[in-house]
Amino acid sequence: MRRTFAEGELTLGLALPVGPVADEGVGAEDGGDVARQVELVRAAEAAGVAAVWARDIPLRVDTFGDVGQIHDPFMFLTWLAAHTERVALGTAAVVLPLAHPLLLAKRSAGLDRLSGGRFLMGVASGDRPEEFPAFGMEKGDRAAVFREHLEVLQAGWSSTGRPVRWSRGRMGGADVVPTPTVGRVPVLPTGSCQQNMDYNAAHGDGWITYHRSLPQQKVMVDRWRASCGDVFAPFAESMWVDLAEDPDLPVEGRDFGYRTGRHGLTRILASQRDMGINHVSLRLTSRTRPVEEMLGELAEHVLPEFPALDG
Repeated sequence: MRRTFAEGELTLGLALPVGPVADEGVGAEDGGDVARQVELVRAAEAAGVAAVWARDIPLRVDTFGDVGQIHDPFMFLTWLAAHTERVALGTAAVVLPLAHPLLLAKRSAGLDRLSGGRFLMGVASGDRPEEFPAFGMEKGDRAAVFREHLEVLQAGWSSTGRPVRWSRGRMGGADVVPTPTVGRVPVLPTGSCQQNMDYNAAHGDGWITYHRSLPQQKVMVDRWRASCGDVFAPFAESMWVDLAEDPDLPVEGRDFGYRTGRHGLTRILASQRDMGINHVSLRLTSRTRPVEEMLGELAEHVLPEFPALDG
């Protein structure tokens, strides 16, 4: 948390897999090459990227058009933890209603321990309709199940023999091990989670939301700060960027982000910082530029303005 978020500061992250994602075909996207992903994440860490973020995609769904993150996020982030030293490792986000909350407590605490306290746990309610019946759930139940699973998850990190009961189970005379490094894993609701903002502020350590225009996002930042009151809780955004070779290319709005040169990107990020956004996770989407080239440009010209924090 301290390396990634601070009041008045903005840091940068990268969405995993780093680089373009194919439209179809298991293993066809660059994210299937785990060795290359390790190289890219290590380069990003050295350049000053604060965090990398893995999506939780339980099932490949044709209607969504991309394979997304093909590896289980906990396995993938554990592998990255073994090959990195400082970069924060986040999920954006675990589909909480589809996961058993006690197993999730164990997996998240284990990753937190194995990474030396670098795990940030984004959680969400899920949005792929085909997944819910496959896991024996009704999509319409996800809001209530999210709340219940979050309560059990957080209780599992610190149960120490106290009974934990919920609608689908109970735990007594047992504990979840290991426990997190500092009592709990940081939890960041991602999107609305089918909850209101006051709930997410009360039960999370920060909020990850989707890209919006600068005026629209300023409204969301102000609403989030109002829900948090006097407590600082970071506001993070995911943003797609097609980084053009021309550094002076004007900013063009695209779905989920922008196409622009590095000067335009730097101006956008400065505006986001000034409005109170604390972290932006970039998905590098260019189909024409090698991802190594884009990372090199970010490292030289953009990241020095928005470096990872000392922690």
